[in-house]
Amino acid sequence: MPRPIRSRKMNLPPAMLGFKPFGTPLRDLEAVELLFEEFEAIRLADYEDLNQEEAAVKMGISRPTFTRIYDKARKTIAKALAESKVIAISGGHVKFDKDWFKCRKCDETFISRPTEKHSCGHCDSDDTIKIGDKTEEKGSNAFLGSKPCYCPDCGVEVDHKQGVPCCSLKCPYCGTLLNGR
Repeated sequence: MPRPIRSRKMNLPPAMLGFKPFGTPLRDLEAVELLFEEFEAIRLADYEDLNQEEAAVKMGISRPTFTRIYDKARKTIAKALAESKVIAISGGHVKFDKDWFKCRKCDETFISRPTEKHSCGHCDSDDTIKIGDKTEEKGSNAFLGSKPCYCPDCGVEVDHKQGVPCCSLKCPYCGTLLNGR
């Protein structure tokens, strides 16, 4: 019986949901999934320029585990670049080291103390969601539940249903496939 997967620490959540190739509508593209821990491995090793041992310590995992996560992240990104696929950042087995919140109005990400009101310091909105509240499972995305699906043709917004991709729904007015924000 395999050991259970330990949660990997993230210092901060990604500021975006992913990336897409320039010049092609999202609805015409396939996606690859980059897990939160894979994003964090790339951020620590390539952006922060930490060696694998230092990055593994920051994530609370062993160096061999970090190497496997980092290699998978590089292959996922390479596949997206080589095959013109969307990179969707979501899911995985992660935990955040602080209480992070995301403003539903302006998408600002911020930390708030438990005793403070969780309003956005950027736009003063009280419409915020807590992210990283628990370990994220593969395929879940704490950022998507707050954004409505919208029709690219007529602009109608439809409430997002958890676990149902916006691109699988049709606009109730014109029948066009919806997009996520």
